[in-house]
Amino acid sequence: MTPATTAERRVAWWIPTLAVVAAFLAVLASGLLRPGGTITGEDTQHHSLKSPLPQISATAPYSGELEATQDGLAGISVIFATYLGSIDCTLDVRLSDPASGEVVGSDTVDCDGLEDNLLTPVLSFPPVADSEGRTFDLDIELVPGSVVGPSVWDTQEGDDALVAAYDPEPLMAGHLGQVLDRVAAYGPVWGTPVGIVSLVVFAAAGIVLLLTRPRWGLVALLALVVVRGLLWSALIPPLQGMDEGAHFANVQFMAEEGRVPNADDPGTPYTPYSASLQVASEGMHVSAVVPTDRPDYSLEAVAELRQDDARAGTYSDGAGPAAGYGPVYYAPAVPFYLVAADDTVDQVHAIRLWTVLLGALAIFLAWMFAREAFPGRRLAQAGLVVAVALQPMIAHQFAIVNNDAVVILAGFGALWAGARLTRLERAPWLMLLAGALVGFGLLGKPFVVAAVVPVAIGWLLGKLRYRVRSWRVLVGEPLLAALGVALTYGLWVVVARLLGIATSNGFPTADGDPAGRSLVVYLASQYAPDFAEFRLIWVSQLWGDFGWVNTPLPQVVYNALWFFSLLIALGVLAWLVVLPMKRFRTEGSAQLDRIIAVCVGFGVATLLLLYGIEYFYFASSGRTDLLQGRYALMTVPALLALPGLLVARLSRGRWSPTVPMVVVAAGVFLLQAMSIGVVVQHYYL
Repeated sequence: MTPATTAERRVAWWIPTLAVVAAFLAVLASGLLRPGGTITGEDTQHHSLKSPLPQISATAPYSGELEATQDGLAGISVIFATYLGSIDCTLDVRLSDPASGEVVGSDTVDCDGLEDNLLTPVLSFPPVADSEGRTFDLDIELVPGSVVGPSVWDTQEGDDALVAAYDPEPLMAGHLGQVLDRVAAYGPVWGTPVGIVSLVVFAAAGIVLLLTRPRWGLVALLALVVVRGLLWSALIPPLQGMDEGAHFANVQFMAEEGRVPNADDPGTPYTPYSASLQVASEGMHVSAVVPTDRPDYSLEAVAELRQDDARAGTYSDGAGPAAGYGPVYYAPAVPFYLVAADDTVDQVHAIRLWTVLLGALAIFLAWMFAREAFPGRRLAQAGLVVAVALQPMIAHQFAIVNNDAVVILAGFGALWAGARLTRLERAPWLMLLAGALVGFGLLGKPFVVAAVVPVAIGWLLGKLRYRVRSWRVLVGEPLLAALGVALTYGLWVVVARLLGIATSNGFPTADGDPAGRSLVVYLASQYAPDFAEFRLIWVSQLWGDFGWVNTPLPQVVYNALWFFSLLIALGVLAWLVVLPMKRFRTEGSAQLDRIIAVCVGFGVATLLLLYGIEYFYFASSGRTDLLQGRYALMTVPALLALPGLLVARLSRGRWSPTVPMVVVAAGVFLLQAMSIGVVVQHYYL
């Protein structure tokens, strides 16, 4: 090796290293150097909305009281009912101290800026140093010339929907120490301030290794995914993940009762959740309105929750909302539950470790798919798997207690199998494995049956490529795939029937004329000129709407993601146009076409299947609220691979897939950083 070659290799090593470090520092700086403002108190107001109070009018101003929970009161926010924007007003807002009669702060608020049923800041003022325990009067009146005003919400707790803010800081960096302390209040052992900082450093190191040392790529990738899972599991408060309580209840029932949950065998009285789980859910304020759905972080609040949980029982009847799902996720989670302390918060974090491990296995399968999609293109492979690993909803779902982890893993595995099958003349063992992966996913949720499609497309294209005519192969290999399903999901169905255990959750039913729930009516309900519902599900929820689908990214991000989705759709249409044209074919284009077909087929089949399931749900219940974007997370590697695949195919090999895949990885990295910021903002600021 010549000195020049060695120097070139050193430069090549340092460029991506410096780029990753610079990106991490830039993102960190952009977060910490933002304006700080106020934050909610360690013990703050939590509200479940009940009904709007009378509308504010010229003759009926609003008067309410708010008790400060700590010193440094510096702002007030209110949840208003704006009656779908029908109000027309300007509000005069004033906070005063009834003891002294002094006005603490006052301002005017334009009603055009009020958001319906969402917390809206209405007043900020210099901090009141000794505010803890004091009650202040809030008065809101219409400015002369206003027509009609909003209503302040009344709540189930008997208080008006007012929330105090404290401790203003000029920069967000001033809140960093307090945020880390709040994370640690209910966090796991890796959720301490030192642990969180270490995880961020390890994540940066993992990306550097993945991009600069391709030979270490798989090890670096798995390390990155584990670190990502630990970070997200620490940042999301216990039971604040989607449906996390229902899935935890299954694990707790199996651990405490030694039986598989059964939706057909509810207790008397019906007890789907244990007392300990209910205490923890109430302590986390899971059912409170956003953004008051967060725990209290004071030492007293933490100690009270731990004490109440220790006194609460763990009995449930195992017939909760998730009882119809197979035990493939829950049974292996039982040891994690048992080794944790006898504390619901600690048990949730322990089970989340099982989900993190499933996430590492899923990303291993994504890595295997990347090798099939971009053979010999190590940087393109690294770009794809980094993008998949850092996709925000993938990160979220592989950090909480939920059986979506099984579904996503099975989908990734089926996608890899489909891509691999395009290269093989005969693949009996791979077909058996592919069937087992689909059956494994069916033990999670039934819609994973869409994962059959990439396997079928890949198998068919492989047989056409080699012109296989052996009936032994053409019949035997699909039968082996069916055997894989039978040995996993089929075996569970047989055992469950013998034991009288429900294997599905079923659909709710509704009375009335079934004609009003026809296919035509359903299709009409899904159409909108601006694709609002479609974008909500397949852009917002698929890419990042965290917690209980109530912690969204900024709308500008969703607009950019919609544009990205449209570009991919246009690329697919262009591919379909050039597919039959001989002059657009090259020596390597045939295999690119096969991989693109597997990816596109998986995505389209998943959407069609999910809408088909929702139609039957609609026909039974009259409701159209079944679908959530996370149900398509199993297709994420296929979606993110398409930019590189389409660029290489449509350019007839003149453009490498590496550049688009690195660009995709960089974009998803920024999205991941923004998502962490949104989660921190929601739960800790």
